[in-house]
Amino acid sequence: MPGTEITRIFLCRHAVPDNPRRVFYGHLPGFGLGELGRRQALGLGTFLAGLPVRRIYASPLERAVETATLAASRLPEAPEIEIRADLLEAEWGKRIQGIPQSQVLLRRPQFLMHVVRPGALAGDETVAAMAARIGRVVREAVEAVPGEVAVLVSHADPVKAFWNQHLGRADWRFHFLELPKGGFLELEYNGAGKLTKLTPHAPLVDHGVPEAATAVAAEAGGD
Repeated sequence: MPGTEITRIFLCRHAVPDNPRRVFYGHLPGFGLGELGRRQALGLGTFLAGLPVRRIYASPLERAVETATLAASRLPEAPEIEIRADLLEAEWGKRIQGIPQSQVLLRRPQFLMHVVRPGALAGDETVAAMAARIGRVVREAVEAVPGEVAVLVSHADPVKAFWNQHLGRADWRFHFLELPKGGFLELEYNGAGKLTKLTPHAPLVDHGVPEAATAVAAEAGGD
């Protein structure tokens, strides 16, 4: 029957970057995927390979583009990756980028306010604002691939903001949703464009040799 088809959107957090100094990378360039991240991106691609993936969207940041590129390399007919600024990392990332994770409370004590009242500080987005920009790309994808599949690669806070809003929870609780790097949400939309089911998935790790994927990832370039 017309209008009964299920459209699936895979809303992904980028895979694990190469970050030996363990800093917050925020919007900084130069944070491509490490070996584990490449395996995660390939594992995502293997999972998607049997599905009718018609669109792939990614944040402009290097780690997201590389995740999307490696996943697409496993698809039999990979669509071109489309960059969307709405999928970018949270604005708050600019306030802490380059700071070692162990020093963030000492050097940016405002982080506690960000946790308790997200969006209250200057330069910090509200949960609703992050959810809305993710939602714009999701709606674009749902309209573009009715009855088929699209993939979006973004970052932790925006993805969790979208998830938290779907659950109808208090804004501060979005921090406590668990979505590891390389994990993703599977969204099911009915023929009327309504989100009917949301399923979180843990990262999928490819156990083959990642070196062959390195050249593919390099084609994605930087930010």
